Amino acid sequence: MSTSESLRVSTRSPTRVGESSRVRVRGESVDAGRARILVIDDEPLLGRTLSFMLEERHDVVVIGGGREALGRLERDSDFDLVLCDLDMPEVTGQAVYDAVLRTHPELVQRFVLMTGGACSRWSEEFLAGYRGVQLDKPFTTDDVEQILDLVG
Repeated sequence: MSTSESLRVSTRSPTRVGESSRVRVRGESVDAGRARILVIDDEPLLGRTLSFMLEERHDVVVIGGGREALGRLERDSDFDLVLCDLDMPEVTGQAVYDAVLRTHPELVQRFVLMTGGACSRWSEEFLAGYRGVQLDKPFTTDDVEQILDLVG
């Protein structure tokens, strides 16, 4: 990994994974096993790619946006990991996270924001106060497996 990539992946608090990782940890961790994973992203290709990367070892549910995710979580919140894109149209990852805080607090420690970086004032402000796990795009299968090891 080049020095410029390492600098791009800074942490705001101590991390439990390698310096070259795109994973930022701000919470507690628990044991991992076969996981049921909810992927929320408005980019269909990323959702399919994540499903393909993970389906051999985990059960993966892919949702195409924040509004649909809120409906799904209302009916079914039994997930070991939630991977949620931050910047989505209509219902953002921040709105999904805020709803999870209110209605499914048991998922907060297993909620991971995926982001290509803060591209707006609202996302910068939100990320400045966010204390959960953040996965920087682009990421690898190993990065996702590290998250599973951390949040179970």
